[in-house]
Amino acid sequence: MRQFLAAALAAISLLPALPAFAQQAKTLRRELDPAVVSGDVLKPLWGAKADNLRLFAKRKGQFEVIPFQIDEKDPDGEFLINTNTIPEEVQKEVDLDDVPEADKRKKRIKKFEKNLEDYREDVKDGKLTQQALDDLRRNAYWDEKPGEFDYNDELVFMVRDSGARVARAEWGASQGVEIEISDPVDGGKSWAYLLSFPSNPPPLNPLDYIAYYPKTDTVDGRMGEVDFMDDKPMIAESIVGKMPDGTRIPNVLDRFKLRIRILLTPLFCIPMNFDENNSKAFTIGYKDGPVRVIRRNVFWAVLKGIKVPFFPNIVMYFQFYENGLATEAKFRNPINLKWFVCGGSRFTAGLDLRKSAYGSQVFTRDNRGDSGMILDGRMSEAEKRLSVANQFWIAGFLPNNAALMSRMRYDPELIRRGAILDLYYLDDEASNDGPENEPGQHIIGYTMDIRKFPAGTYHMGFQVYQAFDFKPGQEQELLNIDDKPLEVKAGSPE
Repeated sequence: MRQFLAAALAAISLLPALPAFAQQAKTLRRELDPAVVSGDVLKPLWGAKADNLRLFAKRKGQFEVIPFQIDEKDPDGEFLINTNTIPEEVQKEVDLDDVPEADKRKKRIKKFEKNLEDYREDVKDGKLTQQALDDLRRNAYWDEKPGEFDYNDELVFMVRDSGARVARAEWGASQGVEIEISDPVDGGKSWAYLLSFPSNPPPLNPLDYIAYYPKTDTVDGRMGEVDFMDDKPMIAESIVGKMPDGTRIPNVLDRFKLRIRILLTPLFCIPMNFDENNSKAFTIGYKDGPVRVIRRNVFWAVLKGIKVPFFPNIVMYFQFYENGLATEAKFRNPINLKWFVCGGSRFTAGLDLRKSAYGSQVFTRDNRGDSGMILDGRMSEAEKRLSVANQFWIAGFLPNNAALMSRMRYDPELIRRGAILDLYYLDDEASNDGPENEPGQHIIGYTMDIRKFPAGTYHMGFQVYQAFDFKPGQEQELLNIDDKPLEVKAGSPE
């Protein structure tokens, strides 16, 4: 469910032809947003060779290729990325099949034809639009051809690289699409041009905003570097920021912490404690592009080397950009835990910061100003009375004017059921909770009563953004990436 990705652009519409050309300068001021444009709105280029596409923008009077990438996806919504061979023991532990696309297509067709009459009845009853039925049919029968641009692929670039509007005569290619980007906040606009060349396309822009090093599981972007534990790709243990001039900011992260306390009724509520060392993971595959790094992982829990049967399996996409990351996780919870666990069973996860982060100010939606948090190793009276419910985002401002923001995204069904996380904050230099690299707890994250999490398959995600020269009160600029996403129109102007 791609609505959970931070970089997704909402209100996207395809126009058969944009208005007649009129010279327009770039007025879009937003620079932090990554742009992810679905191939569904770039229909004139379906069937083009992805390697022959180039994205152009007019900047400082020059119509030039800008950094971009095409990320191919199959009709099931899975990215076509470099895939590692999935060991048999991993497939057995997490029920993850490495299914060829031809077999997946057969399953899609079989499922569609089985449900076709129900779909038609839903159309008659107004429960399903004819367009939605046509889309289901297209997805089922689509013959995916790697290397060819199609409706489910994604065009990715940074909006700050877009530019002024350009007349068609300047394109230098007979086939292409004009992409107009608008800010719903102030009406600012900019443009980019995806052009197709039959052969010998212009050179790619050499800029590379982000890089992934699989041997060390490190992501190095223009604005920061994240290092994960080599055998646990969910556990970050270092975040090093980079100032605009390239100066590196000392690591402020001790490690990502995961704490799960289970009291099982069949065991008379004897507590069982799990941490990140009980997690197992496998990197299914990755793609290292100039604008976005995609890494797909599967996670599960073990106890003394044996998979814990009542823990949900998690398949997660990490999408890294120069200024942050967006995740989308698919949770498969096999049982309704409220029937098997006692009160006091909790899930807690968050970032445990180092003392180098002392002096940082932390805010949430309902905890600002005097009721906010200042990291200093001691819990103030205000910090002990924080509002914890429905705090969907957390913003931290470091003394050097750097800012970090994280936010949660929930499956609508989980929100309906009240299965959302509460804010968790503990700033106590005298409290230890290993495993950790530096003594003391300065943890900011989320917690939840495990009994609230229902059986079923759900999608959740979180995002982390980074910015500089930010001060408290400017967090809306980061929130707008998701709350007031940029709008895109694509077409061929006359």
